[in-house]
Amino acid sequence: MVLDAIRNRRNIREFTDDLVDNEILFQIIEAATWAPNHRNTEPWRFIVLAKNGDMRSKVAKIVHDWTYENVKSPNPERRTNSAREAEQEILDSPSFIYVYSVQGRDEEMTRENYSATSCAIQNLMLTAHSLGLSVGWSTGKPCLAPVDTAIGAEPDWDIVGALYIGYPKDIDSANRTAKRTPVNEITTWV
Repeated sequence: MVLDAIRNRRNIREFTDDLVDNEILFQIIEAATWAPNHRNTEPWRFIVLAKNGDMRSKVAKIVHDWTYENVKSPNPERRTNSAREAEQEILDSPSFIYVYSVQGRDEEMTRENYSATSCAIQNLMLTAHSLGLSVGWSTGKPCLAPVDTAIGAEPDWDIVGALYIGYPKDIDSANRTAKRTPVNEITTWV
């Protein structure tokens, strides 16, 4: 049931070493493309970086260097460790996908496209969950580092996230429960 998947899906980035077959990646990306999108703009763009591929290594190095230069700690050892961890997480992830949104002809359409692309990521995550996969959606280091031109993103694309995808290492943590604020505390009924 969809409601169970919504309630049980978690943002997880600790995976087994098992690779995710490209046909499964195709399936979850295809599910993403069924997200609602105003005016049928289909604004989402997906860039899959192959495991052990040259581009994945290049991006991991860019993220490493950016992290080292931008981490908030003045401690050189902490900067080095943080940069190394960011790089290694990209290299180790069984699958790694960048998701972009195409800008619209005006600010309103650009905002609608970004929202639609976020919905597409949710579709992807729910589909992955239904197939026993976990997805970690990041908007941090891999998105803040200047990777756009390296991976072929167009200048009129806005980055929406980097997705780490794989089979969860710890099934119990993948199925852990979360709490949400009761609906009546966040909703005004008029």
